[in-house]
Amino acid sequence: MNSVSMESETSYSAIVSKPSQDSKVGISFIAKDEGVHVSSIVPGGIADNAGIKTGDRIIFINGHPAGNLSAHQAASLLRKGDGKIEIIAENPDVNLDDGTLEEVASAASLDSGKIASTMSDGLGMTILIIQVVMVMVIKTGEYGSLSDFSMKQYSIFRDIMVMLLLGFGYLMTFLEKYGLSAVGLTMLVTVLNMECNLLIEGGLTHDLSISLKSIINAEFSAAALLISFGALIGRATPLQMCLIAIFEAMFYAVNKVTLVGGLLDAEDVGGTITIHMFGAFFGLAAAYALGAQRKESASNNAASRVSDVFSFLGTTLLWVYWPSFVGATETGVAANEMRCLENTIMALIGSTGAAFYLSQLLNGGKFDAVHIQNSTLAGGVAIGATARLAMGPGMAFIVGLAAGLVSVLGYFYSSPFLEKKFGIYDTCGVGNLHGYPSVFGGLLSILLVYLYPNPDLLQHAVGMQSLVQLGAVTATIISASVTGYLTGIVVLAINPSYFASVPDYEDMVWWLGE
Repeated sequence: MNSVSMESETSYSAIVSKPSQDSKVGISFIAKDEGVHVSSIVPGGIADNAGIKTGDRIIFINGHPAGNLSAHQAASLLRKGDGKIEIIAENPDVNLDDGTLEEVASAASLDSGKIASTMSDGLGMTILIIQVVMVMVIKTGEYGSLSDFSMKQYSIFRDIMVMLLLGFGYLMTFLEKYGLSAVGLTMLVTVLNMECNLLIEGGLTHDLSISLKSIINAEFSAAALLISFGALIGRATPLQMCLIAIFEAMFYAVNKVTLVGGLLDAEDVGGTITIHMFGAFFGLAAAYALGAQRKESASNNAASRVSDVFSFLGTTLLWVYWPSFVGATETGVAANEMRCLENTIMALIGSTGAAFYLSQLLNGGKFDAVHIQNSTLAGGVAIGATARLAMGPGMAFIVGLAAGLVSVLGYFYSSPFLEKKFGIYDTCGVGNLHGYPSVFGGLLSILLVYLYPNPDLLQHAVGMQSLVQLGAVTATIISASVTGYLTGIVVLAINPSYFASVPDYEDMVWWLGE
């Protein structure tokens, strides 16, 4: 039995009774300046029977203040509840704008099969064009030099591919209704981006031969893309993500080859700047271009215990293989390879301890799965720029500790703030895992290249190298943000009304199934 009791003329307490945790309440939320509001109610559903109305502002959910929550956080809190859940709400006579209501109605009435078939031509043509271009360019291509080949390179390729397809793919399966797309689209956009990188970065370096070295460089490009994908997953359609994969391959290569690794010649062996920073800010800027989340389907952005377990699988795979990623380019120099691997391991250990500590501290003694799934990896992000410097395992451990703390604080404070104030809807929180830790690691490299100079590794004199590191960080943030925003504008301009009508975070829109 559901019940509702009015507390005043505008506020009331509604008791929502869920027979089980999996029961659908029949309510969707939207975040507006004055808080979280009810955007729609399923007629005859649990929320409707409890007396909750469209337009009502949510004040508390089971005693948890809703004022600073995003729409998906409020939906997740309600979804995870079991039994009787008390919702304190008020009717402030605030009407959702007509555009939002039309959007909600449109999304609710669309047939998912029609959505996929409508996009089929564009999606299929995009995939086909890339394959045709690849055939035309490399049909007379050559292998790389046999003297540069080693089985250790193949081991590095394999380790990184595990990170890309399994690590990143399963990390994003926390979306309980978007697991197929998290893993499946990860494979699609990874391959498309690698194909484009082989052509673009090969062209920029005047070497279109196919070698394990060029393939590993293509994997680095795909890693930057998958970081961006984390900010957009569930919102950007498969067609949009394929187009983003193509554009980002181009902009990533220019930033890496021409700017950071060319004009500036900065120290960034593990990709803190060129991969993590570029991917994070590119994705955040593209997410900003897509606009604030105002769809009824925003409530699909929620995790379950099962989806969280699969996400933890991705975390553990990334954790185990991350040292290989950082040391991938140093397999020919034992001292450099040793420092890359050991510094990365110590940084990961540090960020893991920091993430567990701060997560329980901020949540009354309980761990937040989001913090542990992501912030435990922040040490690997931050250490990349300086991993081959002889800083000592203690310093590497401190770098990881600080990165883990920065990451958890980002999830706890920054994500809700950016979503509410700027409409930057970062699905996986890549700004917190890759953005803030990469900025921290990049800025820290200014100091570390000064404290631990090595003329055999660094391309500039002491002092000048620090200025170069600052220039690389600044240039990458600017280039990634500008190109990411422009890319978001372009892919949104293809059919903005269609994008507004497609339900988010829903596998069945794009995959065959019951």
